[in-house]
Amino acid sequence: MQAKISMQIFGSHQAHELHKVKLLMPALCRVRQGKKVIEWQGRTETADTTQLIVFPAGYEFHIENIPVSGRYLAEFISIPLSVIKMSHKYSSSVAEKSEATRFCSNLTKELEYCWEQLKVALGMELAPQLVEHITSGLILMLRHAGYGNVLLNIPGTSLASRCQDLIILSPAFHWTATDMAGQLHMSVSTFHRHLAAEGESFQTILNDVRLGNALNALQTTDKSISEIARDNGYQCPSRFTASFKRRYQITPRELRKAIL
Repeated sequence: MQAKISMQIFGSHQAHELHKVKLLMPALCRVRQGKKVIEWQGRTETADTTQLIVFPAGYEFHIENIPVSGRYLAEFISIPLSVIKMSHKYSSSVAEKSEATRFCSNLTKELEYCWEQLKVALGMELAPQLVEHITSGLILMLRHAGYGNVLLNIPGTSLASRCQDLIILSPAFHWTATDMAGQLHMSVSTFHRHLAAEGESFQTILNDVRLGNALNALQTTDKSISEIARDNGYQCPSRFTASFKRRYQITPRELRKAIL
């Protein structure tokens, strides 16, 4: 199953913080009401309704969502790395600024136009080819603003990314290193050795995918916490709560309370 461009809406009535948020797919975020504070490696940026946030895959962010006039609302578009690479391939002549890594771009009229067109296309479930074409325009404008390389930061051919792709297809499955090595047609020892060379481990990848998927479900669906836990490989809700709290420094129930 190939990943698709998708949009989700995130909202809350209470300010809340999330620690160690790691996206598995590059994404863009537009705050519609309130503010979003992101911290990465000791550097902090704050985005409001006049900016667009670029979230590369694989980075760990500390995020704070702050309501204004009692409400926080943001739109979030996930973009497969293959679409971003294709866009770069066909616009390779674009001169890109070389600056320190930053994630918040001013929302120019060109970016706003592309965003609204993409939102309409996704809402109408138009042909994927057209959706990708509109997305390419958005990426092109981000490249002009100096953000294209941020989106492309994580290579999509690593062993870790291949593991993530398989786990996300069935996060509830009782995955083991032996299962994954078999899926990738290699011995378990070779599998662990290659992951270690990438600075990764199988358990870390498994936790990243399951907890990231659970975080998304908590924010965008009305599924019960116990159901979300089962959907992501946790048969015991209390173990899920403990793992979620250890990762994000907030319990699933506390997050739901902030959102509802």
